[in-house]
Amino acid sequence: MENQLSLSEKLLLLAIRPQKGGIAPFSFSIDLVIAGASILEMELTGNVRIAEGRAETTGLQTNHPLHLYMLSGMIRANKPRKIERWLTSRRLSMRKVKGDVFQSLVRKKEIRLEERRFLFFRWKRPYLHPGNHSGQVIDQAKRLINQPSGNEEDLYFLMLLDPAGLLRRIYPERGMRKAALRKIRQLRENNLNAGAVAKALAVVKAIQRVQAARRAAT
Repeated sequence: MENQLSLSEKLLLLAIRPQKGGIAPFSFSIDLVIAGASILEMELTGNVRIAEGRAETTGLQTNHPLHLYMLSGMIRANKPRKIERWLTSRRLSMRKVKGDVFQSLVRKKEIRLEERRFLFFRWKRPYLHPGNHSGQVIDQAKRLINQPSGNEEDLYFLMLLDPAGLLRRIYPERGMRKAALRKIRQLRENNLNAGAVAKALAVVKAIQRVQAARRAAT
């Protein structure tokens, strides 16, 4: 089933706490990662071109609602822009991007959303649905970390785990987590698929720059 989940769905699924629900505190930038993952998904389908740290649309040929929303916002710029510009653009709502992936996981019966309320505030808290496939996604991540393939989507998945804070979910033990991170960083050197690694690295660096700007602002 993990192969039927998109890149962004796998990442968001792993960010949900298994017992308490809600997003794990170590995944505080999951909205940026989900948006970056969606850009890489559109690169895989040929709707986005990534080069030299910039992304541009190549058309609106998609039936995917979230991709169509993002492409519609990106195409109005009519030129390539730095990826971090897209992650902070007023044309794209990170809340909507994450919300659309939540709804997709609900439809696939991976999670449920419960409405919460405090004073005048309302929000929906995600919980893992019984029978969800987060365990299989974790197994897939471990397998790929130890035996990486040249498959583009697999490489994108691996390289987004660290900026999403998800290595802590996969490897609770610190030593194993550090070893896994070293293996992921070695992907830049093993030449399995240099083009895919370069595209993923461009997205990762953009996410990290926006994360740094957020920390500086607070």
